[in-house]
Amino acid sequence: MEFKGGAIIIGSLFWEDKPKRVKWRKVCLESIENKIPFKARIRYGRESRTRSFTYTMIQTNHPETDYGTAYIVPFKETIKNARILESQAFAMASAEGLWKDKEASLFQKWGTVGLLINPNLEESKNLEIIKERWTKLFSKYDLKPTDYIFDDEPQIIDENGFLNIEWTDEMNEFDFLIATLTVPKPKKVLDEETIATKINETGYDEYFLKNYENGIRTFQDEKIINKLNKKPVANNGYK
Repeated sequence: MEFKGGAIIIGSLFWEDKPKRVKWRKVCLESIENKIPFKARIRYGRESRTRSFTYTMIQTNHPETDYGTAYIVPFKETIKNARILESQAFAMASAEGLWKDKEASLFQKWGTVGLLINPNLEESKNLEIIKERWTKLFSKYDLKPTDYIFDDEPQIIDENGFLNIEWTDEMNEFDFLIATLTVPKPKKVLDEETIATKINETGYDEYFLKNYENGIRTFQDEKIINKLNKKPVANNGYK
């Protein structure tokens, strides 16, 4: 068994310098310079208490969400067995703050790490083992797919932790990808005015600016910028 895996990254997991995130990127991933941009349906959609109640990014299948840009960063380690894939997922979950105290976990009520499988991957005994083990991992979690959607959009994850994210050409070199999903809050589409108003009111713009500087973009970004009191400029400063 030899498979190639990687992590889908949006938001602060890519750039934030918290020790757990720095360690995860250093230990588990190839150099950030090897990032692969791909088109993704992402938007600002989760109110964050730790970010002054401004909004962080979510992945979604909502039809009103156009494409933005996210990244895939390959794992350093080849996936030679199911345990390696699981250890990569738990490491990502730790970096995301999903562990319960010191107990390893892929799931909290606000989010989870899910698994995306290359749809062109041939069925094999090894693939079935990975699917069965992943399903067993999620059997102890109370994951409700409807928590991750609003309106009548297609589910983005199932109860067994398998992701329903569009597979793009940029992903074709991979067999498995992991990604963190977070629960939308509030459960509705947020317009640019709402997102920008929170940033202006609180003065907290680091999350939006760092995403923008690092090329992690949503289809809403330019309209949000037009409504901000302070504008990012080409040299990554403000005017």
